[in-house]
Amino acid sequence: MSTSLAKAVALFTGASGVGTVTQVLKGKLSAVFLGAEGVGVLSVLTNLWSLFSVAAQMGFYNGMLRHLAQPWSENDRDGFRAHMSSSTLFLMGTSLSLALLGGVFSKPLSDFVFQDRGARADMICLILVSIPIATMAQIYRAILNATRSVSHLVRARISADVASVAVLAILIVPFGLKGAIMGYIALHLLFFGFTLFYTRRAIGGDVILPTPSHFDWSEILKNVGFGIHALVIVALGISTVILVSRAIIGAQGPAENGIYMMAIKLATLYVGGLTASAGGYFLPTLVAAKADQEMHGIVDETLSFYLWFIPPLMVFLMAGGDLMMLVLFSQEFVPAAVLLLLILPADVLRITGETVSLPLTARKKLVLSSSQYVSWAVIYLALASCLLPLYGILGVALAYLLSQAFYGAFGLIAAWLALGYRMSFACLLTVLRALGLVGGTALLLWIFETRWIEYGLSAIMLIVWFSLSMLDSGFKSFVRKLVTKALRTLAAT
Repeated sequence: MSTSLAKAVALFTGASGVGTVTQVLKGKLSAVFLGAEGVGVLSVLTNLWSLFSVAAQMGFYNGMLRHLAQPWSENDRDGFRAHMSSSTLFLMGTSLSLALLGGVFSKPLSDFVFQDRGARADMICLILVSIPIATMAQIYRAILNATRSVSHLVRARISADVASVAVLAILIVPFGLKGAIMGYIALHLLFFGFTLFYTRRAIGGDVILPTPSHFDWSEILKNVGFGIHALVIVALGISTVILVSRAIIGAQGPAENGIYMMAIKLATLYVGGLTASAGGYFLPTLVAAKADQEMHGIVDETLSFYLWFIPPLMVFLMAGGDLMMLVLFSQEFVPAAVLLLLILPADVLRITGETVSLPLTARKKLVLSSSQYVSWAVIYLALASCLLPLYGILGVALAYLLSQAFYGAFGLIAAWLALGYRMSFACLLTVLRALGLVGGTALLLWIFETRWIEYGLSAIMLIVWFSLSMLDSGFKSFVRKLVTKALRTLAAT
């Protein structure tokens, strides 16, 4: 495992850890003051906001990252300024336009997602106010990533996350759901302010503000391919979530949607560091790889690293899911715990599929990469529509598991056919051990319902997984480094 990979993931994971704590605090506030129905409504609003945000940003993020990184590495500040100015001015125009358009059509939008005849149109108008703000924040995030200013980006993220908790606490008590929406707006405003501040610190003040004289349509056209690809992937993913939420609300009401979305949220919070490292470190490293074999090695190393420490976290979440739902949120969300037994094994497959298929983006195999997401969305929606009437939100979670199994298989086959990727034997064993641990534990927890038996079986599964993993020289070296670092830290204190 490379030191740079470990350092990048450690920084992003550290920020994600703080972010997870703040998200839990926000979740607790939302659960207590809004209830399951309010959380269900808020989740739909934020997903609709995400769809507008992706469309407003035109999917330019990866393209900007690539086309800002190159002139920066060559010390071409004029080229850097030209791409930053062009992209910023263009995206501000699209952001303002879409925010206004969403406001004009807020009533039909409200009726479509909530089936409420436009009753929540005012909430849609309110949350769309932050679209231009979030776009600017993402532009400066791209700049920090492109210049490899990881520590500055982490500081900006942590500062915004922590400050936004206080804002939400102040607003949600007197204003309820609208206060939660204003807290959501505040998060993006804070992140924009902090990214701007830290970008100035990282790269200087002469290139951080867009200038109309540097606008060039050719710089915009550079991002079109990446933009279409990102729009297909991200917009399709968000649209899928919105359609699933709409189906749950229509069949069983907003409260059931709140429970399902809370399970999804808890299951994805802990991998935030990996998501951030994928954009901030993994993708630029793949782009820089000069040969396919070098790229294959980076993929195996990264996937192995992910699956060395994620599976134990998943077991912890599954074994203590009901208690965490009770303590972190409220009694109303305890039924979400059983959903984790399907969602978390699915996430092992999702992480595998995303990691092995990201080289398709790095090598501009964008049609194939988009096909992977389109196929997943179609299968998820089709299965959810069939299983929801039969098993409720448990059926939706099962649909998620089955669709992610397809997604992971598609990624492996696509990387093999398009790039000649062959997963190393050591990496394959790592994936199988992770699936065995998480899937096996989920099955045992499904069968047994006595708490202490569940804890004992989970501990046994972890011991078996750890013992088998220690046969892997890479894992053994990873553990040895962790122990050595921990001992040095203790000695220093």
